[in-house]
Amino acid sequence: MKRRTTFTVSVAALVALAGCSSPAEPAASPSTSTRADEDPGAVSPVSVNGSIEHAHNLALVDEDTLVIGTHDGVWQQQGAGEKVVQVGDPFDVMGFAVATDRWLASGHPSPATGGPADLGLLESTDAGRTWEPVSLAGEVDFHRITTSEDIVLGVNSGDGLLWRSQDAGRTWQTLGAGPFDVTLDPADSTRAVATTEGGPLTSDDGGLSWNETSSAPLIALVAWTDAGIYGVDQQGRVYLSTDRAQTWDERGRVDGQPSALAADGQQVVVLASGTVWNSDDGGQSFTPRVEDVGT
Repeated sequence: MKRRTTFTVSVAALVALAGCSSPAEPAASPSTSTRADEDPGAVSPVSVNGSIEHAHNLALVDEDTLVIGTHDGVWQQQGAGEKVVQVGDPFDVMGFAVATDRWLASGHPSPATGGPADLGLLESTDAGRTWEPVSLAGEVDFHRITTSEDIVLGVNSGDGLLWRSQDAGRTWQTLGAGPFDVTLDPADSTRAVATTEGGPLTSDDGGLSWNETSSAPLIALVAWTDAGIYGVDQQGRVYLSTDRAQTWDERGRVDGQPSALAADGQQVVVLASGTVWNSDDGGQSFTPRVEDVGT
């Protein structure tokens, strides 16, 4: 396989790709999204009634707790069916990642607080209640963040580059044009997967260089868990790879165009067209968990 040291696709190109599909793509599989009233055992979805203006990203904490990064800060739902509540002071959370002992975020300040237009990298050690600057204030607005051990990778919307830190986000290097999404193996920070318009790429050195994969679906969003790597394409098809992105098993599908993905073990959540879809069987079937979310 050809080995790459930098990406050759920009974030803008992937955003353009998200709005169209190729006529050569295979026909969509039957949807496995179901509503709670179609499944007597399902928990009824919770409506936020438009109180979340723009949701940018999702995370799962210990499978049960859903975290939503939004234009107005961080929101949490402690379990399916529970109320969705805002946590901490609001700011525009454009990039977001959850690690064992800290949360990372990037974005823009709220009009009430002021500060630099780009917040750089922030961290919270109290589950999103308070945030402290780590680095790059006034320089960077990460729209994608992933972390494992001391490695942090971020895709900066300002310059379209992939940035890498090996000291928990304190100092950085740039690695060329960035992917659309990127994820690190939570158990081994040397291993990463990124998505591009040409298909997913893999890294064995923490994002310094990248390898093409032989035959893989054109996934846009990725999330690495101890159960494998989940991916979702722009038609809502959900995949799972258990061999580090070499092969992919199509699992299920959600309704609408996905804009965020998170997973923890067998729990998978996908934000698509204003609904957070929830699966507890590794992406094989989905029910709506949170509705009326602004995207």
